[in-house]
Amino acid sequence: MQVRLNVVQGRGEPRELLVDAPSVDAARLQATHQGLAVLSADASGLQLGDWAVRLRPAPIFDVAVLVEQLRDLLVAGLSVIEALDALHRGGSGAAAIVVGGLRRRLQQGLTLSSAFEADAAFPALLVALVRAAELTSDLPSALSRFIEHEQRAAEVRHRVVSTSIYPLLLVGVGGLVLLFLLFYVMPRFARIFEGMSGELPWSAKAMVAWAQALRAHTVWWIAGAIAVLLGVGAVLSSSTVRSAIMHRSLSWGPLRRPLNTYFLARWYRATGMLAQGGIPLPQSLNLANALLPVAMQLAGRAAEQGLREGLAPSAAYARAGMSTPVAEQLLVAGERTGDLGTVLTRIAHFHEAEVQRALDKGLRALEPVVMVLIGLGVGLVVVLMYMPIFELAAAVQ
Repeated sequence: MQVRLNVVQGRGEPRELLVDAPSVDAARLQATHQGLAVLSADASGLQLGDWAVRLRPAPIFDVAVLVEQLRDLLVAGLSVIEALDALHRGGSGAAAIVVGGLRRRLQQGLTLSSAFEADAAFPALLVALVRAAELTSDLPSALSRFIEHEQRAAEVRHRVVSTSIYPLLLVGVGGLVLLFLLFYVMPRFARIFEGMSGELPWSAKAMVAWAQALRAHTVWWIAGAIAVLLGVGAVLSSSTVRSAIMHRSLSWGPLRRPLNTYFLARWYRATGMLAQGGIPLPQSLNLANALLPVAMQLAGRAAEQGLREGLAPSAAYARAGMSTPVAEQLLVAGERTGDLGTVLTRIAHFHEAEVQRALDKGLRALEPVVMVLIGLGVGLVVVLMYMPIFELAAAVQ
């Protein structure tokens, strides 16, 4: 998109500049890196085609794959520009669009870290690692650390998803069967008893009352179902609601420890990766705190503040409540050897293994409970449908 900027350089005259950038903020960032002070930014003069680009969903691509390909080309001896040219020629779809944007920013004079930072698709951890590597001239190693971090995070997510599939399938299939019986089968069974005279069994009366309620309030039932679906969609799309749910989950007994351990594992791995990349530990914590849920970010900032006050990492983490006894001992060992990056990564491994054990144990206990509840629900509906038939048959005999 084209963004119109009013800029000034030093004591020069203000001038107007037209910048090609994915967003207004990215255009401001590009101008700032060129030594310009941005007075105002205006995207109101965009053409219809530019507005279509703005309203189009952001391209989706795999950041880890792109970074891995860039790393391999750099190791093969290509420069950054040559590597991006090769990726642009061989890419397609969203990846080609993103690589084209990176090339354009580099040609405008931005550094690689600034080019990454101008695109919201690239995480802050990657930007920080590349920025540190620009000082040490070891870009392939920094990219390798980011790839390893993404692979470990994807592995943990895969374990969580694969372990949760069976219980979720049980709940989904059982719920559909129960809804089918309640809203389709039972009302049709009730028609058998609606025309009967005399005293009906209590189960038949319950079925008839349920069927009549469905017929009398069909519109309200449909409206309620739509409201539930919209509510679920609102919950999934609202970051405020998701944060509130996560806050409640972190304070609920059965989930508090596993969730805290999971987020601590991500936090330790990110800080370890950044520390190994040459970034000071307080700055690493500042970047890694964004990976924590809102309920834990205050403790993360407290640990960062403790380090800035001169406390040892083990003491700062313990004071903020961001370390377990094992992690505290490992941090003390890392302080003695001076290799905190490796120690933090080892702590992340330990926490990830603990999360996996807790998940396996919890789901093994949950599966039979879910099966029993679904069986009771379906069995209750079936009994309610067939009990009147048995009672009427006994009365006839």
